[in-house]
This record gives sequence, structure tokens and C-alpha cells, in this order.
Amino acid sequence: MINKVLFATMAVVSLVASAAVAASLTERMEMDRMTVLKVDRVHARFLCAEHRHWTWISKSDVTRLSSGDIVSLDRQQGRLPRVTVVRTAAEELGRPE
Repeated sequence: MINKVLFATMAVVSLVASAAVAASLTERMEMDRMTVLKVDRVHARFLCAEHRHWTWISKSDVTRLSSGDIVSLDRQQGRLPRVTVVRTAAEELGRPE
């Protein structure tokens, strides 16, 4: 009887922990995804539509960005974040919804 109770308790705790990890992963993905509102190529930064702040990036990454692009950031300690373009503005506008 005690084994059944322990097993059931462990199963419930495992499900709750899995849900919490999935929620934090989703929140992190949403935080790292940004819509480019404006690009400042001179200072190598872009204005994020969701967070309403400028994000500094490398000069090589800023050349690939355009307003309306959906980007993801890979933040590294002590370095400028690396930018990955998830969808370009043209792809976003071309999608039927």
C-alpha cells in the first residue's frame, strides 16, 4: 500500500515539475524572440517592438537585419548577443492567416 502511495506521489510531482519546466522554456523562448522595429546600422543595434529598448549586436549581424524581421538572440556572457533571423519581414507579410 505504501509503495502505491509513494509511486502515485512521485508521478504527480514528476508531472508538475515537467509542466513548470515547459512553462519556463516557453517564457524564455518568447523573451528571446523579438520583432525588429528599427535598425541603427551606425551604432550596431536594433529597436525591439515588444520590449521597447535598443539591443546592441555585432556589426556583422546588423547588416542582415531589416525592420519587421523576427529574430532570436543567443546571449553569451561577456559578449554581444548573436542574432538569428527566424523570419524575415517579407516572409511574415506573405503568410496567409
